[in-house]
Amino acid sequence: MKKTLIAIIAAAAFSAGSASAFELEGLRASDLRTPAPDFQVPAPSRASGDDFIGMDLAVRVPFKVVKKAVEQASVKDKRISIIDKNAPIAMKSGDFLKLTNIQIDQGGIIVNPTLTLKPYLVAADKLAIRIQRVQLHASMEPTVKAAPVPQLNQEDLMAQVMDVMIKAVYTAVDGVLKKKNLPLKADQVIDLRYDKAAWTLYGTISSKQLHTLIGTGLVGEMHLTGLTFNDTGLAIKVQTAD
Repeated sequence: MKKTLIAIIAAAAFSAGSASAFELEGLRASDLRTPAPDFQVPAPSRASGDDFIGMDLAVRVPFKVVKKAVEQASVKDKRISIIDKNAPIAMKSGDFLKLTNIQIDQGGIIVNPTLTLKPYLVAADKLAIRIQRVQLHASMEPTVKAAPVPQLNQEDLMAQVMDVMIKAVYTAVDGVLKKKNLPLKADQVIDLRYDKAAWTLYGTISSKQLHTLIGTGLVGEMHLTGLTFNDTGLAIKVQTAD
């Protein structure tokens, strides 16, 4: 079950040929507020704490697992693909994460984004991934080269890209749940929502389903209480209530 949790949270995290190509380089979300620094959220308390076994798990999610989740999602969703199969897609870049080496087909517009991201915990079971900086190369598919290059609004384009990413995450999570023969759907485990104005992807993990995936009748309610990262991957803290 621990591997199931790793794959689910990793997928949640934690995803040509050119005619009429155009560049959108160095787009910055500089007017956005700086996100709160990484912090540990106290696990919610409950009255009957002595009735259950407590757990304090540190779950490591290597960046290779994130790449594998994107590869699995791309099998069913042809809009997303990895450009170079031998290169990473996620890596640490200073105080941030960088996501690159991904190609997204958005209605004939081929987008190769490089995103600088800040993942952090908003509250127990609630995470956020803030887009700090965007570099985009977009081009038209040869099959639509006769059409005029559309005037793209960067916020709208990123919203379309994130819509593809969210669906890819749900596809990957559904695949994990099906493989484990668990009678759950992805949106029952994690709810993802992109706020276009804030350039932020928000995710809420179901503590009830975490308990189902990890716990037994002897283990108390589980909560996501920590989120950090280093050069090799993400570190996720899961605890029972005090």
